[in-house]
Amino acid sequence: MHLILAGLLTGASLYAQNGQVQAYVDRNRIGADEYVNFTIELEGATDFPSLTNPAQNDFIVVSGPNQSSNIQIINGAMKSSITVKWGLAPRRTGELTIPPIEFRSKNKKYKTTPISVTVVESSQKTVSPPSRQSGQNIQSQPSLPQGSKLFLKATPSRTTVYRGEELIVTFDLYFDNVRNFTRQKLPEAQGFWIEEFPAQKQPVVTTEVVDGVAYRKAELQRLALFPTKTGDLVIDPMLVDCEVMAARQRSRSIFDDFFSDNFFGATKVQSISSTPVKITVKPLPEQGQPGDFSGSVGDFSIVSSIDTLQTSQDQAVTLTYVIRGSGNINSIKLPPPKLPASVELFEPKIERETNNRGNHIQGTVKYEYVLIPRSTGTLEIPVIRFVYFDPSRGQYRTVNSRSFSVKVNSRVQNYVSSADRLFKEEIAQLGSDIRFISRSPQTWNRLGSSVFSEFWFWFLNVLAALIAGTAVFYRSWSEKMETNIAFSRRRRAWSNAQGNLQKAETALAQSDYAEFFTRLDRTLAGFVGDRLGLSQAEVGLDRIAENLQKKKADADLIRELVDFLRSLETDRFSPGAVSNHEYNELLETAKSILAKLNKVL
Repeated sequence: MHLILAGLLTGASLYAQNGQVQAYVDRNRIGADEYVNFTIELEGATDFPSLTNPAQNDFIVVSGPNQSSNIQIINGAMKSSITVKWGLAPRRTGELTIPPIEFRSKNKKYKTTPISVTVVESSQKTVSPPSRQSGQNIQSQPSLPQGSKLFLKATPSRTTVYRGEELIVTFDLYFDNVRNFTRQKLPEAQGFWIEEFPAQKQPVVTTEVVDGVAYRKAELQRLALFPTKTGDLVIDPMLVDCEVMAARQRSRSIFDDFFSDNFFGATKVQSISSTPVKITVKPLPEQGQPGDFSGSVGDFSIVSSIDTLQTSQDQAVTLTYVIRGSGNINSIKLPPPKLPASVELFEPKIERETNNRGNHIQGTVKYEYVLIPRSTGTLEIPVIRFVYFDPSRGQYRTVNSRSFSVKVNSRVQNYVSSADRLFKEEIAQLGSDIRFISRSPQTWNRLGSSVFSEFWFWFLNVLAALIAGTAVFYRSWSEKMETNIAFSRRRRAWSNAQGNLQKAETALAQSDYAEFFTRLDRTLAGFVGDRLGLSQAEVGLDRIAENLQKKKADADLIRELVDFLRSLETDRFSPGAVSNHEYNELLETAKSILAKLNKVL
């Protein structure tokens, strides 16, 4: 039968003086022959409260309550939590409800929110993501491997902004058993200026409850968007490829969770995308808008400086303005200083620097003017008004630069009076309009002699040809390494593998066994992926074996490689089962397999 959409009920999130309470399930859609894990987590507590049985009319308890506690001390602050877990099997199909649980802890009364679970006739092979909730943009995704929980969510900092105002959009991956991911397409946004925040290679993974289901959450990308026009604009979806590890079929056995092996199950590359986000862009208010407003939106300040307050007539002076703040740095336009007609002002040198390392886009804009006073006296450089719109206050603000008074003295008299008022173009001619008499002794050549009869002529020409040929070859090689990603990966595969082996030896010497296993896996799996041009999502055991077979690699070598990679994952999660001399054997085995692979790839 078709899957019924899950209810909009969410797990309880109640805040008290002593901490936070969350109630959630591992899935909110199961088959009639499966069971669901129901968990209550209480932060800030060390004693287990007395809890009632969560199974009443719709469920029966097949395991639990299983209790666990956790205490952490971070920077001298202690953080504690307790967890109680049940395994609940459905009594019937349909839309079932786990009732609220009431209990007391440290004289505080808590009550969880009911959680809805949809039960179908039999185990289905697809699992849909959570239902769309009010104020959220959650994309309905294609079918996923059984047991997977996966969706991509785009969260804007706000849905209504002013034209030019910074809008932060965060793309979060909610998942359960994803091994790798690859960003295939960043979202397009017509009508926006886009600035990217640096994406972390290893995103921080947290836990969040959505629709009463606990998900692992990783931030994949953050973007800062500045709308350049008004109206209803759309931020297109972001596309991500995920390598999903399909879980085994669940049954009523309470031992399934303990003995299930998600990592060594079948894998599937699943493409998911976020939902398009609609943004309403308001025009900047016309009321109170100054006449010299140039369109900058954000929060800015301005400073000014000058290299001297005393100069001579026809001598250059450097005037600098620096604007700092948060907002779209590339849209800032500074009006020129208003100077007397007796001052020659050149076009400014403009430098822009953007900083995307924080929570907002910040930066500086530097205007550097060169001016030449053509008359003596006191030169007054007035303040420059820089007007911008502050969206946080909803009003226009003005910041002023510093004014300067420059004393201009008479020019210094010299012998070359005609050059006193030379301009840049005339100064460039000096040194090329007079040809001096050479006083160095001259070299005389024998009549009838030719340079083509000299040995040094041919030697230098041959040497120049060799150097030119080498330069052309090196440039061609460098361009190919930079532009042809597949070629670059193949050429660097061996050196990368050797680097990972050295890091594995270092990790072993430092007893960092988790890093040791990770580096060995990257040595072999990464070498195969680089030589065969596989994407990160394709470097799985099944895809590695399949691609090696296409390359007609020896079947024993393929089997040896796959078995070794599987043993690495087994040992990674049970490092105590490996003795010290076995670590060295694993290292030597990896070197041996790598040498064999290098001969066939």
